Amino acid sequence: AVVAGMELHTSVARVQEQGCAVLRNLAVDDDHVPAIARAGGITAVVAAMVAHTSFSGVQQTGCAALGNLADTHENLPAGAIAGAIEAVVAAMV
Repeated sequence: AVVAGMELHTSVARVQEQGCAVLRNLAVDDDHVPAIARAGGITAVVAAMVAHTSFSGVQQTGCAALGNLADTHENLPAGAIAGAIEAVVAAMV
């Protein structure tokens, strides 16, 4: 539902920020990470960060979500983090 909401409201920065925050919180539990990845959560976070480069809330929560997801990278499907590293680097610039 979170990813679907993010995909439905891609142009609304606050929705993207809150979606990233929910995924960040869910990813604290390593058991949730594979399901988040399968649902397109990583792609949704990266898309949010790319679409809202000037909105610091999206950048902060997006980086935190990706950090929590990457913490258990061995549970991620191959290719799941595509674009994530670039999005984090861009957020830092």
